[in-house]
Amino acid sequence: MSEEKLIVIYDTFCGWCYGAAPVFDAIVDTDAKVEVLHRHLFDGPYAPKMSEGKGAQILKLIPHVEGLTGQIFSEAFKDNIARSETEVLASGLSAQAAALVHDQGPEKEFALRHRLETLHFGEGMSSTDRQAIVDALIAEGVAPDQAERIGTPELEAKATAYAERAKVLMAAVGSRGVPTVLKVSGDHVTQVDHQTFYGRPETVPANPAEFTSI
Repeated sequence: MSEEKLIVIYDTFCGWCYGAAPVFDAIVDTDAKVEVLHRHLFDGPYAPKMSEGKGAQILKLIPHVEGLTGQIFSEAFKDNIARSETEVLASGLSAQAAALVHDQGPEKEFALRHRLETLHFGEGMSSTDRQAIVDALIAEGVAPDQAERIGTPELEAKATAYAERAKVLMAAVGSRGVPTVLKVSGDHVTQVDHQTFYGRPETVPANPAEFTSI
């Protein structure tokens, strides 16, 4: 019998993924086999400018996400990001940062994710601030010369490959957005209900078989 595993598909700067962060971390902290994939959701024509409606949409959604998950969006985020006249929500640099540490395992990738979430949703750091992302990588123990690879075609290609794999998996189960959590058993892939653990990540089961499929 094939060993079951979980795949967590996320985007660092997605508000719902930030809301699900405690559940993500609880999943990785179990003894289950876990893979994480950065979706690279906000890119090119899909990188919205906050002043063109995205910011207002986020501000309207924040109370719902906070109430459901317990995750708090700071005033710095609301003022510097959601209400900004110039801010663009982009995933390219965070996807590359995730790709850079991906091979070191989900714990490493999610430690970086947590640091970037704190900077973005807590301190109001722009998703396009390359230097802040480079500094975050270095703070997580990545060698400076490696961290400076952010923005290179090679790293962009690696990030795109992970995102494309995530996209294919999501399409296979009919998922339209992130966060998405999948259960894999051999060639069988199902989407599982991670939302039931919002606000109570301590109830996340250690065994993938115990997750309820959608």
